[in-house]
Amino acid sequence: MQDIFASAGVRASKLVDLPCIAVVGSQSSGKSSVMEALVRLARHRVGGWVRLDDVGGRRRTDTGAQEKRICASMRARDGRLTRRVIDDEQVGRDFLPRGPDICTRRPLLLQLVHTPAERGKPEEYGEFLHQPGKIYTDFEAIRQEIQTETDRMTGVKAVSSKQIRLTIRSPNVLTMTLVDLPGITRVAVGDQPEDIEQQIRNMILSYIKKETCLILAVTPANSDLANSDALTLSKQVDPEGKRTLGVITKLDIMDRGTNALRYLKGEVVPLQLGYVGVVNRCQADIDDRRTMRHARQSEADFFASKPEYKEVIESCGVAALGKRVSNLLTEHIGSMLPDLQVRIMRARSEAEKELELLGPDSPETESERAALVLSKLESYAAGLQASVEGRSSNLSIDVLEGGARIHYVLQEIFVKGLLELNPAAEMTDEHIRTKIQNTAGTKAVLLVPEEPFEQLARQCIRKMLDPCKQCASLVHDELCAMALASLTKDITSVYPRLAQALERSCKEFLRQGLKPATEMIVNLVDCQLAHINTSHPDFIGGPEALLRAQKALNKRNGKKEEEDDDEDSEKTPTKDKKKRGVDKENVGAKPSTMEKTGQWLSGMLSPSKKHYSIENGTVKLQSPPKKLNANQCETPEEFLQVMVTRTLLDSYFSISRGILADMVPKAVMHFLVNSISQGLRQHLISNLYQPGAIKSLLAEDPEVAEARAQTRARVDALSAAALTMAEFKTKLAA
Repeated sequence: MQDIFASAGVRASKLVDLPCIAVVGSQSSGKSSVMEALVRLARHRVGGWVRLDDVGGRRRTDTGAQEKRICASMRARDGRLTRRVIDDEQVGRDFLPRGPDICTRRPLLLQLVHTPAERGKPEEYGEFLHQPGKIYTDFEAIRQEIQTETDRMTGVKAVSSKQIRLTIRSPNVLTMTLVDLPGITRVAVGDQPEDIEQQIRNMILSYIKKETCLILAVTPANSDLANSDALTLSKQVDPEGKRTLGVITKLDIMDRGTNALRYLKGEVVPLQLGYVGVVNRCQADIDDRRTMRHARQSEADFFASKPEYKEVIESCGVAALGKRVSNLLTEHIGSMLPDLQVRIMRARSEAEKELELLGPDSPETESERAALVLSKLESYAAGLQASVEGRSSNLSIDVLEGGARIHYVLQEIFVKGLLELNPAAEMTDEHIRTKIQNTAGTKAVLLVPEEPFEQLARQCIRKMLDPCKQCASLVHDELCAMALASLTKDITSVYPRLAQALERSCKEFLRQGLKPATEMIVNLVDCQLAHINTSHPDFIGGPEALLRAQKALNKRNGKKEEEDDDEDSEKTPTKDKKKRGVDKENVGAKPSTMEKTGQWLSGMLSPSKKHYSIENGTVKLQSPPKKLNANQCETPEEFLQVMVTRTLLDSYFSISRGILADMVPKAVMHFLVNSISQGLRQHLISNLYQPGAIKSLLAEDPEVAEARAQTRARVDALSAAALTMAEFKTKLAA
């Protein structure tokens, strides 16, 4: 799968987390040496087994072949230590930085790719991601480039979480991903930041927390395993130890009389995957440029000389580590296979959807372009119409969308809001009395005044014009929002000019529908103003209004008389006291019955202010004020006039309000909403389907074309990966 993703130019980590092996340990614990030992870059041939007649003594081969140099693994056989014979060819190469100080200061992601040898091409070579196309066949140059790239990013001592990605292709390696991480340090040195320990720990955890990562926890044998930094970090992300393999290094420099047998047997810190002990090169060997072959021979000689490791000899040596890692990786991949398949299929499905949104490649011929534009216009108009009519296939179940929002505007906002409007309720009796007197002019007011009723009715009707026009504007805004939402990603992302033209043309069409809708609404209100139809069957009429007003007057009079009687009975218990209760200041004045009646008709209102005075037996008149209010209702007739006018006004306004509440939504639907299904398609075609404009409408952003190519490569890579997974699953089952 790594080959598939690499050939498609796709980084596998962006799609799925493929299995990898992370080498974790403290500074100078031997991590890089372990990792380098696992990368056996040269072909080797395995011979027979050599039995050691005595430790460190002579050797003879079971195969009878001539004596060969010894390296790799050993095993117990017939009660004696034996070692596997390997041909005298190279066993590995040095390519990682070495030294007493912190050397790995950036994560090195090493991708090993098994590549069959081809004639005319290097058998083994390396490539860096930051130097695409440059091939390294000299592995010493690879070491220098790692060091140079590290220093370029971090300086001399600092660390960075930015990866160095190295790919090594060889016919002699197993395809896998290894990650060499900076060693854990506790004290900042030189220009290192004070929190370098926390930085490194966070960096390591970001890799090993993934379930797809196998952890090689490297710990020196001459340190306390219970305090191992590598095991401490691995326990945080893998508390059960299901994917942690312990590696004990530096067995050859332990104090005399001590050994790591309890470590290797898992008696100190148990791990499900156990431990492997290895002996790597010391710093002097590295400085002397001792080869990996000599290192493996020295390791074999060391274990041959240590009988205490006899019972764990199968878990000793780099060869045993390589075999164990290979088996664990195979088992790990097998256990992850179902989930990995699901993630690959999900990623492929998402990539296919993205590719579908990006659309096909731009058409080459004029006829193909014209057909594409026409299909886009048709699909856009059909999609907007379906959204308005509630036939869209992707309508939400959480919020109202499309035509449901328009219905909400018409019924829940406009109709209910209009039915709450009642301008007559805001008019006081004084307002109505003023209108009655103003319309009467110099004449006396009749019992049922007609002119003030009609003027007040028109005044109330005019107040419905603004909410009616707002209704059309709100529906227009909703349609514009739907027009924008109907632009699918296959248009907006691939053909931005076409999307802009569609939005602009659709909004222009909606504006053309808003104008006649508004004019119709104005005409409807004008029709209500043109004729006050008092013959409407639902109108209350004058006699009924007068009857209701009379009942109100009688009810009011009865209540007032009861209050007056109660007051008189408390103040004047007898008729004689009542007759004698005359205001001395008004002796000789004629009682005013009309004034008394006006007082209990007008309630708490004060009597009108007099604009005259009596002085020396004569009347002196005063000029009326600039702001002159109407007289209060001082007679039952005036009260009846106000009550009749208010009753007629409420009745007629209710009729007009109901008519507009019914007709305005119909006008909006006819001129605005229904026009989408009747004329939008023709409008778009006539405005956008022009021979000279088609090519510019389909002008594609170069970034979109590149994104389409990358997405197509991703789809192909994931499809091939899914096929590879199926084949691998079959092989595992076999």
